[in-house]
Amino acid sequence: MVRRIAKSQPVGSQLAIELALTGYAIVAGLVIIRALLLSVGISGSLWVGSFIYGITDPFASILKLVPGGDFRIINRLTLADLTMVAAVVAFPLFLLARGPRD
Repeated sequence: MVRRIAKSQPVGSQLAIELALTGYAIVAGLVIIRALLLSVGISGSLWVGSFIYGITDPFASILKLVPGGDFRIINRLTLADLTMVAAVVAFPLFLLARGPRD
């Protein structure tokens, strides 16, 4: 009796993919919540504002150095924050357009 071994992904790569997806989901959630809080006008004096802004401000401050990055779009939402939202949306689209690796 000949037994065939089915091809499967190694366990290590499956774990890496799941950790990467979890990390992306956390970062994307923080960026989207930041954009919502800024567009509504929630200040950093509330606990939710200080928590989200405290985590995401280092990334937004880098983008605000670009000329026009501190331009306000809606309420307190700046072009730098909108750029972070666009990056969160564009990343999975890039992976989808790239297609599966064979």
